[in-house]
Amino acid sequence: MKTFVNILTVIILASVLVACKDKPEVKRAQPVKKSPAQTNTPKGTVPAVTPKPKKAKKGIESITYNPEGRRDPFLSIIVLTKQKVEKKKKTVNPLENYDVTDFRLLGVVYADNDYYASVILPDGKAYTIKKGTTLGLYGGKVIDIKSDAVVVREYIVDYRGQLMPKDTVLKLRKEEE
Repeated sequence: MKTFVNILTVIILASVLVACKDKPEVKRAQPVKKSPAQTNTPKGTVPAVTPKPKKAKKGIESITYNPEGRRDPFLSIIVLTKQKVEKKKKTVNPLENYDVTDFRLLGVVYADNDYYASVILPDGKAYTIKKGTTLGLYGGKVIDIKSDAVVVREYIVDYRGQLMPKDTVLKLRKEEE
């Protein structure tokens, strides 16, 4: 314990001695002499300055950035996606107010050479859909109805800002997955 106190005292004394060294003298800036052009101009006006053309170094090519066909890297991807979804908020039916993965397939019926499916929304309401029905937040369309599943194709904006198709399969029985 006594050696610890002695070491601590030496460290404190050393830091105090280092802090008390003479500080270097600060040189003051000399006043700038005014050129004849500056003395003749009245207050409030700025004299015209002609820039000197820069000489290009030999062997070095200048590179320019062409952003054509690319998304702006300074804009958030999430904000871009939300803006596109908000533009599409003109929903006609309640099937477009929920995400496709939130739907539950209740049953499939074959009538008049066509398949019809019954789906339940998260709010508990049931709707009948057929091939070509629009549903989901991203304007998905029912592209196929089978005896045990419904396939919905949505076009979703990816990280590059391009529309990519995404197929979602709603199965009649969840345990088959």
